[in-house]
Amino acid sequence: MKRLRQLLIYSVGNFAKKRLVVAVITLLLVFSALIGAAAGDLLIPSPEPGVERDYDDTFRVLASNDPDPGRGSSVVQVYEYGENGTISEVNRTVGTQPVQLWDSNIQSRDALLIANESDMYQSGLSGFVQVPYRDQWTPLRDWWGGEFRILPIYTADPSRATSTDGQYTVEVRHPNGWWNPVYNADIERVDGELTVTNPDEALVLSSYYSTVIDRKIQIIESLLQHSELAPSDSAARSTSVVPTQNGVEVFPTTDGADVDLQWQSGSHSLVRDAYVGNIDVIPGVWHDGRYVTQSQQFTTYIPWDYRVEAPADYSESGSCTVTRRTEEGNTTATSNGTASLNRWANYRIIDSNASVVNVSAGNNSLDRSQPGMWTTMNYTTSRPRHLPPGTYDLTATLRIEVEMETHYGVSSSECSEWDTRRTVNRVVELEYSVPIETVNSDDLSIDVQVYDRPGRDIVAVNWSGEQGLAAGAAAWEDIETQIGEKTMYVTAPWRFYSVARNTHVEERTRSGTTQVDASHSYDGAYPAMLRYRMSPASVGVLAEQSADQRIWWETTYAAQNRSVPSASLPSTIVAPENTEPTYLYDQYAGILKSTDRTMGETVSAQAGDVWGLPVDTSVSVVRYQESQLTITMNHSAGTAEMFLSDSAGNPIPNRLLSLDGASVQNVTTDANGRATAPISGTLVRAHFAGDNWRESRSQYYLEARSYGVSPASFVAGSTDLFGYLDAAISNTVVFIEWLVLGIFALFWMRFMREKPA
Repeated sequence: MKRLRQLLIYSVGNFAKKRLVVAVITLLLVFSALIGAAAGDLLIPSPEPGVERDYDDTFRVLASNDPDPGRGSSVVQVYEYGENGTISEVNRTVGTQPVQLWDSNIQSRDALLIANESDMYQSGLSGFVQVPYRDQWTPLRDWWGGEFRILPIYTADPSRATSTDGQYTVEVRHPNGWWNPVYNADIERVDGELTVTNPDEALVLSSYYSTVIDRKIQIIESLLQHSELAPSDSAARSTSVVPTQNGVEVFPTTDGADVDLQWQSGSHSLVRDAYVGNIDVIPGVWHDGRYVTQSQQFTTYIPWDYRVEAPADYSESGSCTVTRRTEEGNTTATSNGTASLNRWANYRIIDSNASVVNVSAGNNSLDRSQPGMWTTMNYTTSRPRHLPPGTYDLTATLRIEVEMETHYGVSSSECSEWDTRRTVNRVVELEYSVPIETVNSDDLSIDVQVYDRPGRDIVAVNWSGEQGLAAGAAAWEDIETQIGEKTMYVTAPWRFYSVARNTHVEERTRSGTTQVDASHSYDGAYPAMLRYRMSPASVGVLAEQSADQRIWWETTYAAQNRSVPSASLPSTIVAPENTEPTYLYDQYAGILKSTDRTMGETVSAQAGDVWGLPVDTSVSVVRYQESQLTITMNHSAGTAEMFLSDSAGNPIPNRLLSLDGASVQNVTTDANGRATAPISGTLVRAHFAGDNWRESRSQYYLEARSYGVSPASFVAGSTDLFGYLDAAISNTVVFIEWLVLGIFALFWMRFMREKPA
């Protein structure tokens, strides 16, 4: 996988970091298409050119803890592109791995593949990441003038878009850098070059996108449709929608606002299934039993609901004592008796009001920005309310007021009848709190040291301050270093998985409860509530590729300061890197290699934290200087005299030289840049390895080599090089002639290339 990733990164050309990751994602998707077929023959619809089909389930990529029926591993055939342009087919054993989610970097069909076979994570928490939900088709003519490429392809690869003849893959560069496939393209060779001849009919596939923030707004609006966003008061009072996780309430519900019953013992709760909760804190992550968010400003999502249930109308039979008169002739007689009556009570809800009356964190009260959303932005002053790094309780208070009328009395044909009305008011207040911790990156600083050398720049990243999600130390997301036309990115060891908090919602009414699955689709009735969980991964480096250069990275030094244990993730999330401790560093360094041997390039660097805010970053540059090494053979003394100098001839003192053909292996130059060693062979070779960047010096010099030949030693029979030369040179006369003609220098270069390390 590492080699394949390197090959793919090499092939994508000169564009930004997000585009590099896109290339890796593309490779994973090629694997994913083949794995899915082997793991369960999942039917993933292919896009139809010109048809803007909806793919609502693409939003399932935001719920990493959902089932992945296509997960598995398999041996697949993939194509590797050689440096000379050849394409070879090789077998690779691949497994479904988590895929990084960037801004608008996946097509709808690919998102479906990921949702069915893998999990997605983000490296930051800004919330503006986008997810596709519908195909979008644009004539190539509207993209004309942009960069496009035509690649030969084999018909055996079903995962790639093809031209009308099925022989080529056509792709066009998106303005943001990634490549979009082109369908229905007619390919012909014009003036020796392949080109698309029908730009009006050829169609570029892209997607319509929605941001994660928009998705979370949709979630809160769906849960508030029977309360804050209900079309009428009666609709608000009739149904309560309660999120549940496998039948367990995510937010505990309460019954309250009790009233005494007329003619009956006991009481009745007017308010039923009332709750107030907290879906998420943006930007934030649920980590170690609390929300961790930035100290400058944040928004929280507060769902709530309730229903009002008036007591059932009541009546009961009774009797009263009545005096009855009877008349017989002129005589009137009275007698006492009983008569039946009916005691009754009718209940009516006159009014009910409910609202979240306060959301607070510490001593700060948040402002309501829109239904269900509360922010630390003060709308009166247009300034955010800062919460200094520390721990707080984020508390939401729901107040429900109910006014009920009781109309009750007695009805009877003989007993006295009466009725009256009584109005009562009841209030219920609910609170829900979650712990939060605010952090920032004020105490974290990063210094990027670049040691400028031709083709092999050394880049050392140094951290000062606490790394991670702790007080005063927001986790850094990436460090970008630009050296001339070369760009590299150090990626942080954090992954953020978006997980669903509920599996169902329960619609509770007076008549009963209906259970509805929490959907992951774009227009589902009740989208699943989402929040992020953090997982340690590893520090990595991406080297951006120029169109005409090869760039690669080699880690040479890492100073660890501590390790981060694995985080608890739902079992359905496959995160292999989370199973081992992850190391953080005081310093992380390596060589940025390139075919570009330019010296003196401009250097810049910048870093950001996971909230999208800048981290204090500085750059220091050290330019390596050329060095020269010469050897003078003193035949009478039997010694070799070395002189190490800069390009102007000034001596370079106190440098170690490695020797071959001398009686000692190493010598050190003196204050005059000179060193002497006895000769023990025909050929004396000296090598200055160049200054180690980790040594503290006022000036750093590049490596240098030199050699000297001693005829006297050669005559004496010192033949350390003869093992290599005998196959080509059989006598000393020829050897000396090679020296005279200068041909030996070429032979010696060949020897050095073929000499084992």
